[in-house]
Parts: sequence; structure tokens; C-alpha cells
Amino acid sequence: MKIYRDQTFQKFKPVILENGLRSPICDVDAKTLRRIQKGTMQHSWKGVMCNKNPFDMALYGMLLYEIKPKTIIEIGYKFGGSALWFADQANIMGLEPELLCIDIEQREMVADPRIKFMHGDGRDLSKSLPIDLLSKLDHPWLVIEDADHSFDTTLSVLKFFNRYMKTGDYIAVEDGICDTFGNQDIYDGGPNKAIYNFLEDESSMFEVDAYYCDFFGNNVTWCTNGFLRRS
Repeated sequence: MKIYRDQTFQKFKPVILENGLRSPICDVDAKTLRRIQKGTMQHSWKGVMCNKNPFDMALYGMLLYEIKPKTIIEIGYKFGGSALWFADQANIMGLEPELLCIDIEQREMVADPRIKFMHGDGRDLSKSLPIDLLSKLDHPWLVIEDADHSFDTTLSVLKFFNRYMKTGDYIAVEDGICDTFGNQDIYDGGPNKAIYNFLEDESSMFEVDAYYCDFFGNNVTWCTNGFLRRS
């Protein structure tokens, strides 16, 4: 597993598995995480369900400021609260990114000229994001993969964007926290299995940015091993 950078000022060392890969398990115990998850599932932004946990809201804020994306693509937006949050945070920083949000169910509760909501399937993004559209999107890109947490969907999203993203672009894969909850089998192995498969593929051009993954402790994020930088 290729690592872009680590969290050098922390005293802990990440858990490395026998195959040399980083463990996907979060430092925070599952019982505490479930309490945080309960709040996360009730979290809203400007009255619209957002479902972001406090760790990732802090990390995304830092990442936005660091890379200053000109394009944000969110795969899986539910009611649109997280899209609204990304748009507001970017604007606070003086950024005006193009914000494209794709979901297989269009049920947004937001009407905002800064956000383009689109129908699409994470397992077949070429229909909603054809090459002629992608070629017009300015870089850097920030892609958020927050669809159905399944192995097949996450792997499909990663493979799709592997062809089009440029050095310094980021893709954040959410919900790898399911391994810490112990319910990854519900999702056929879930996001972490997809990340491992993808990064071990010779064609993969991404690396784990452990600085963000481990900022609050080993994988104290719902994006466990999931802050991926295009190398």
C-alpha cells in the first residue's frame, strides 16, 4: 500500500497487517463510535440532513483549504445537506468550485445554483459523467465516494476516476468505518476491501494520505484508509 505522507507529530504507530497493509480499524472503540454514529445520522446543515461526523467535517475543512478544489464531485448525496455544506465551506474560503452531485435516487431537499444534482449509478458513472463533460472540469478535483458502502460500487467508482484524475487530486472513500462496527460483510466486504483491491492493482495511481486518515488517531475517521491522493 503506497503512503503519501504520515502523521509524524503523533506518537502512535499504525497497525500493519501481515500482508503489509494498514489496518482499517479505528482507534476509537466500537461502542463509542456507535454513539457518535447515532448523532451523525441525525446531523443536519441549515435544516437539511447532512449525516457528517465531527471528525470528517474537520478533516474536509482542512483538505478543502489545502488543495483548493476547482471541482467537487459527490457520489451519493442523499438529501443534499452535505453538498450544501461543501458549497458553503468552499465559499467561506473564497473558492467557487463546480459542484456535481450524483445519486441513484434523486431526493434532494436543496435548491442552490452552486450545486448541480444529477441522476447516476456509482457502478456505471460513464452515463452521468461522460468524457466530454469530464474534460471540461477544472482541476484540482475532490471526489467524495459516499454511495452504498458496497465493495462493488466503491471499486467501480475508484476504477472510473483512476482514468481521469490528475496528480494532486483527491478521492475520499467514506464508510470504511463499517469494519470497526463489524458489519462489513453486509456490504460484501465494504469500502476497505475495495480500497485494498484497488491500491494493489498495478494500474492504480493513488496513495493513502495517512496525514488525514490518522489526524485524530489511527483511522479516526469514517474514511478509514480512504483519503486517497492521485500520485
